[in-house]
Amino acid sequence: MPEADLSKIRTIPIGTRANNGLGNAVVFALDPTAGTLTTVFNGQSYTRSFIDSGSNAIFFPDGATTVCSSGFYCPASPQQLTATNLGTNGSSGTVNFSVANADNLLNGSNTAFNNLAAPPSGIPSFDWGLPFHFGRRVFTAIEGRSSPGGSGPYIAY
Repeated sequence: MPEADLSKIRTIPIGTRANNGLGNAVVFALDPTAGTLTTVFNGQSYTRSFIDSGSNAIFFPDGATTVCSSGFYCPASPQQLTATNLGTNGSSGTVNFSVANADNLLNGSNTAFNNLAAPPSGIPSFDWGLPFHFGRRVFTAIEGRSSPGGSGPYIAY
């Protein structure tokens, strides 16, 4: 397989084009050392949470939801859940998300889902993977870079 030509990949700074302004997105400053934010779910704070478009699911601890043999969650019926993200700048935002039965999802022909979830494999945290991005405009500010939302690192949605 040939190597990718990374010279053609570029980032477009937030707010420099008509279609990439923050608008009413809330800015969540991240821990500058770890790049994390806090997610509160079922009364528990997960201080090492992060936004990750490279994960195929939302990974989070939920002892109330059945885990199927695939390692993903398999509730009997879709679950509507709520968590709150907290930035180091004091911002907060509620995230409503859904978790469906992974066996049913993975048995079809689709390859990306807005309601696929699983327990985390490492430290208890929220890995807000690809399903988090569906229906949201998500901005990522690079550490030390200035933008309309302030200096990075931060995420905004």
